[in-house]
Amino acid sequence: MPGLASRSLWIDELYSEWFASRSFAELWQDVPYYETHPPIYYTLLKLWTMLFGNSELGLRSLSLVASIATILLVAFSGRLLKSGWSGRAASLLGAALLALNYANIREAQNARPYALLTLLCTIAIIAALALVSRLQGDRRGLGSSNSWMAPLLILGLSAGCALWFHNTSLFITLGIWSGLALSLAVTPAELRLRNFGVFFAAGVLALVVWAPYVPIFIEQSRIFMGLGFWLEPKTRDLYSAWMLFLGDSWPALLLGLAFLALGFSRLARSKPAIALFVGALLLIPLYTMLVVSFSMKPIYIQRLFAWMIPLGLLVIALGIVTATRRQWPRLVLALIVGSLATAKSVEDIGKPIDDWKGIVAEIARNARPGDVVIAVPAEGSIAVDYYARRRANFPPVVCIPGCYPQRNLPRPYGSNFGAPKLIESDGAIVEQALKAHGRVWLVQVSVSLYDPKSIVRSRIAAARTFVRYHGNSLAKVELFE
Repeated sequence: MPGLASRSLWIDELYSEWFASRSFAELWQDVPYYETHPPIYYTLLKLWTMLFGNSELGLRSLSLVASIATILLVAFSGRLLKSGWSGRAASLLGAALLALNYANIREAQNARPYALLTLLCTIAIIAALALVSRLQGDRRGLGSSNSWMAPLLILGLSAGCALWFHNTSLFITLGIWSGLALSLAVTPAELRLRNFGVFFAAGVLALVVWAPYVPIFIEQSRIFMGLGFWLEPKTRDLYSAWMLFLGDSWPALLLGLAFLALGFSRLARSKPAIALFVGALLLIPLYTMLVVSFSMKPIYIQRLFAWMIPLGLLVIALGIVTATRRQWPRLVLALIVGSLATAKSVEDIGKPIDDWKGIVAEIARNARPGDVVIAVPAEGSIAVDYYARRRANFPPVVCIPGCYPQRNLPRPYGSNFGAPKLIESDGAIVEQALKAHGRVWLVQVSVSLYDPKSIVRSRIAAARTFVRYHGNSLAKVELFE
């Protein structure tokens, strides 16, 4: 909750607000062809803000509700799966660790689709675990379909819905059904065909749910492959997703992996089919995406694996509660892990990504008649406009090369096909603004991506004198007189 309603929206959240303000027709007929994310989240956010407004709190509260629902679901997962004392204890501890987890808190405070995607994936994973458990428990194959029909339906529906929320959800579903397929290896031979049929039916249901979006997905993917994306593969990508569990440091990574391995070994001994499923889900989506990122197109971003945190923490919690039979050592281990997670969360929550509220406030406090704001690149206009429209007498804004979205221009594009990079001819727009105005407030987003040659700033600096700077390397404002 701290900072939810007061901390500035960062650029991706401002994208969410801008898209959610579009009409439903524009969201589904036009937006998918220049924005890389599916429009379903923006549609839900539009409906949500109709009820709760588009303030910071209104925009972020949808993710907050989804995150709380995920924590509750994890807490009850042991009972839902009827997994005995260790399973119930692990689910409660896993939920506590999830509530303390820095990456989970970050996404709960973000007006982005990841908290909802995590909720849907957690529903699908628990349903898949229930399906495997119930089918494996029916050793003779005589059990009623009533025992596995509900998890089959829930798995198919939730996985199908997850495919609507992010185009990389395909990797998640690949992991789920790979894990289901692997569980057949430890299934009695006489039950394999039936179990395969149940898993196949769940997959067909997921595809049916996703089918209406498939044409948009195909076209989006085609367009995206032609985009000069901003990501660059790094060695750290090979392990950074595992740092989401306890913290972004080597001690946290090693401790988390140790308890993850211990919990997995307990599963492998007691429930090998479940262990195979869990292992596949923790490994296949991540490393398949990394193969694509390193060999074809950079698409890996750490936050794409926020959905993996609840499952990982459940296995870590199982490792803690089964590490010893004595209560006090288990409590000490839980406190150590919880303290490490809490320390990272306290550190992380005080680090805003962009301070657009502060940037606009700085301009508004010090603006004079005749001033102009030059926003670079096109997406800069989104960030400035959200906070500037709440202030009277804010200076006029000149967007370079134009206000978002700027489409189909003969030049490279960065994060999507509405935000082009700058070229030398854009300097003419700067010179025109300088002729009509005195002081200049230069607002820039991701300068190294959109204007690496400093085309705009160099033109302004040649005609005006730099006075002061406010912001950070991602989002900043400079005053020239």
